[in-house]
Amino acid sequence: MKIQFQDTRLALIRTDRAFVTKLPFAVIKSCRDKLVVLEAAPDERTLRNWRSLRYEKLKGDRQGQRSIRINDQYRMIFTLDESQVPPILNILEVCDYHD
Repeated sequence: MKIQFQDTRLALIRTDRAFVTKLPFAVIKSCRDKLVVLEAAPDERTLRNWRSLRYEKLKGDRQGQRSIRINDQYRMIFTLDESQVPPILNILEVCDYHD
């Protein structure tokens, strides 16, 4: 999949300037690991089958969005456009579900 970021500040997760996101270091490291997995996935079915990601299609106000688990507290929220080749995954946010 091709990875895009809606927020240029969030795109800094991939760089040495990741501290600008104000996310905890462990979350940044886990996000980087998950990005590798997401880029390697050829389609949505692969994400669903990879149980450790805890892939979910969201409902309600977030209909059309998907999420994967970063750790017990954080999730990565994104949209997925499979009409493109390769599919485009647009990361919207990394959020703390407990806030």
